[in-house]
Amino acid sequence: MSEENKRELPPEAMGNEKWHDTTDAVWYRSSLSREDSEAIVEVAKFDDGFRAVRDGKNPDKGILFFTPQEWEAFVLGAKDGEFDIPEEYLTEEERRIQRGEVEVHAVPSPLNKRRPEDEGQG
Repeated sequence: MSEENKRELPPEAMGNEKWHDTTDAVWYRSSLSREDSEAIVEVAKFDDGFRAVRDGKNPDKGILFFTPQEWEAFVLGAKDGEFDIPEEYLTEEERRIQRGEVEVHAVPSPLNKRRPEDEGQG
C-alpha cells in the first residue's frame, strides 16, 4: 500500500493488520435480538474470512476484527460451552436457548447500508 493510500485510512486502521473497511459490510445479528435488548451483537464476514463484530445498539462505539483462525477458535469454544452462563442465573427461556432447544439463525441488521441481496452487484 502506498503512503498516500495509508493517509486516507481512518486512525484505527493505522498499524492494525486486521482492520477492514466496513463501509459496505453486510452485518448480521441473531434472530433472537430485540430492540429492547441491552446490547445486540452484529457480525460481518469478509471475502478473506476475517470477521468484524460490533454492538448493533451502538455501532459507532467501535469494531473488533478477527482473523479466520481467531473466529474459528471462538466458534468452537462457544459450541463446546466455554462461554455458557451457569443455568441458575438464567430464565427458563434463556436456559432453553443455551441448551439449543430454540431455533436461532442470522438475520440482516436493519442498520445495513446495503441489503444482503445486493451483494455481488455493482
